[in-house]
Amino acid sequence: MPSVRIAHDLPRTEVRRRMAARADDLVKLIPGGLGRVEHRWETDDRMDFVIHAMGHSIASTATVEDAALVIDFDLPAGLGFVRPMIEGIIRQAGDKLLLEKR
Repeated sequence: MPSVRIAHDLPRTEVRRRMAARADDLVKLIPGGLGRVEHRWETDDRMDFVIHAMGHSIASTATVEDAALVIDFDLPAGLGFVRPMIEGIIRQAGDKLLLEKR
């Protein structure tokens, strides 16, 4: 399962707060906005989400650690070629979420 680690120096509570405040914005990560995202908090430090787009579903988890936000995602067979693009989108969105002053 591919994984993206995004370093941060925030308290876990602040990372969770920012994630909760922006969870509904995950759909904006889908190019063209043609998709939907389902999400739920499994534990205080882990949000599971599924991105549905172009007839595919990508199951993902976001885990808050002390010094990093770790995003794991499971690409369906045949979509391995988009892995670098997905990793880039995740990194860009995660950096914006964690570095932005709120």
